[in-house]
Amino acid sequence: MFFPGQSLASAYQRYVLTGPVGQKIFVFATPGSPGLDLILRDAFGNGTVPYLILRIPSPFPGAVEPSSGTTSRPLLPPAPRPVPEPGPLPRPEPQPSPQPPSGQKDGPQTGAERDVALTAEEKLMIELVNKERVKAGLKPLSVDLRLVELARKKSQDMIANGYFGHNSPTYGSPFDMMKKAGIEYHTAGENLAGAATVERAHEALMASEGHRRNILNPTFTHIGVGVVKGGPYGMMFTQMFIGL
Repeated sequence: MFFPGQSLASAYQRYVLTGPVGQKIFVFATPGSPGLDLILRDAFGNGTVPYLILRIPSPFPGAVEPSSGTTSRPLLPPAPRPVPEPGPLPRPEPQPSPQPPSGQKDGPQTGAERDVALTAEEKLMIELVNKERVKAGLKPLSVDLRLVELARKKSQDMIANGYFGHNSPTYGSPFDMMKKAGIEYHTAGENLAGAATVERAHEALMASEGHRRNILNPTFTHIGVGVVKGGPYGMMFTQMFIGL
């Protein structure tokens, strides 16, 4: 609605509604404060409107809030995304590390000359590893009982110290363990897993490209497996490989 001589900026809209008991309700809308004068003039000019209810948005349309480069409004951090609990998956293994031969005189002790008997779980894991190698056209690995001892120590150390990784706070890296034990090799590697059964641990290792590569590494000739009950998954598994 316009009054003579008013600009568009001073215009407003008026709506006439019927109330619940038959009374007339006038609704006025204006884009800015100039139109408010027109509303008041129109509403009260004839003396027929008993009262007026105003609703002015805050901030008023077109108003600019002061800015100092910061804001006083709290910024809510994004809601954290749920992180799945780790399953019985193996840890990444060190890549085979070449070692120069130093004239090892005695070969690995792979028989009864060392008083180390494999447990049923260790035997089963070695059988599963060698089945995979034979299936891939590779030679089965021989058991090195020195590696078995080291692998058991590593599994027990992870349970006792509450960690799961290749670097032990007690023994260092698997290659440090082999060196301290006097085990010489051209290549070496280690696989770790935690699971409730040997079969589940083996499946997890074979499902991981890096761990499967260790199991099927054609340069490896000997293996030691240490299975110790305990830890968050039920059993801790360590596989140590060397190639002579």
